[in-house]
Amino acid sequence: MNIDKTPLGYEIKNPQVTYFFGGKESQLQNLKSAYPQFDFVRVKQTHTDIVVESKDSSKDYQINADGHISTTPNLALCVITADCVPALFYHPRTGTVAGVHAGWRGVANRILINTIQQLIGRGISPEELEVAIGPHIQQDSFEVGHDVRDQILASLLGMSSEEKKMFYTDLSPEKSKVDLSLVVKAQLESQGISMEKVSTLYIDTVKDSFFHSHRRDKENAGRQISFVVRTP
Repeated sequence: MNIDKTPLGYEIKNPQVTYFFGGKESQLQNLKSAYPQFDFVRVKQTHTDIVVESKDSSKDYQINADGHISTTPNLALCVITADCVPALFYHPRTGTVAGVHAGWRGVANRILINTIQQLIGRGISPEELEVAIGPHIQQDSFEVGHDVRDQILASLLGMSSEEKKMFYTDLSPEKSKVDLSLVVKAQLESQGISMEKVSTLYIDTVKDSFFHSHRRDKENAGRQISFVVRTP
């Protein structure tokens, strides 16, 4: 997979699909200038498990959801993050794309699994899905209380407490560092997605100043936009 870094972010593309993971400069106006051939649609993200269909850009930023699916060519499905996981899906046979915002609450709510189930409901085999996971908070920066850790781990159904130990490192009786990337991959794999078809940019948004980070900058943090788009 060829990854090109641009002033706005990281671009991965072939003739059928473009994945884009934005940095600080990936604001909507800048994206529209850089990609005038695309229409952009955003959903109002609230850390839920809600997945909707986006058919055009007429309801941009009007629908509450954390995932959206489309088959519309040149419609860029946006995912807005500042440490959360941007996960972008593509199904080559049908041209279906999906963009998912997965913060720790979304991961705990199984937003990724819900997205895959909706794609399966459209007749898509998970073994055929391609997934690109963008920059997000990595384990070394993701220190959380055990209440948060346990909510995230509860999303891994069917795993024993011993098996779940691979997803975190305890720091104290109250704190752990959780590997959100590994949890996400475990969720994808549990739905039949081949890890050979999952591409990940292991970039820590907290440590890399190219990106906005809520954990680093608190209330002063901005947001970056990633997107996936089917290209005819």
